[in-house]
Amino acid sequence: PDAADTRIPRYRERGRRSGRRMSDSKLALDLSGTWKHKKTTGETEQFFGDQGFSWVTRKLIGNLVLVSYTKTEVITMDAETYQCDEAGSPQDSSHKQTIKLKIGSGEEIQFIDANRKTVKLKADWNEKRDKLVFRTSNEEFPKVIYRYLLNENTMVEEQHCADEDGKPKAGSIIQHFEKVAAEGNN
Repeated sequence: PDAADTRIPRYRERGRRSGRRMSDSKLALDLSGTWKHKKTTGETEQFFGDQGFSWVTRKLIGNLVLVSYTKTEVITMDAETYQCDEAGSPQDSSHKQTIKLKIGSGEEIQFIDANRKTVKLKADWNEKRDKLVFRTSNEEFPKVIYRYLLNENTMVEEQHCADEDGKPKAGSIIQHFEKVAAEGNN
């Protein structure tokens, strides 16, 4: 077989339930739109324990991150590019930044995390292509972050510390975002 026949497709689009091929203009996962932070859940004490915090600090911080805060994200994406314009964060309501990544390229960009530290970030698809998988580096406790749709109006960001092999640990911070506008209606 020639080389063109053995290449793995960069993006295989599938219908959500039927497994049938979708049109080239549709993604299996499309997070495009305007999203507002609704709530935070997760195994927060374990998440901070994975980072070496003391029991008292884990209790305090674990409860603080569950408090609602104002954050809006405007996302535009296609099979190869993800862009997120963020406004707000747990520590700073005036925080703004734009994150633009090439999905699956291995390219890392710098961004400011929730702790106001500059870290590196890259993005890829999971095997089923129904989740975006982000990985951080250049920090003491690298993270694995999943973004996916719970339903058409709820986006979830699930954040875990990574072990030495890059696999997610048990602790988590799970943020739920509510869709307030579709792309083009912002």
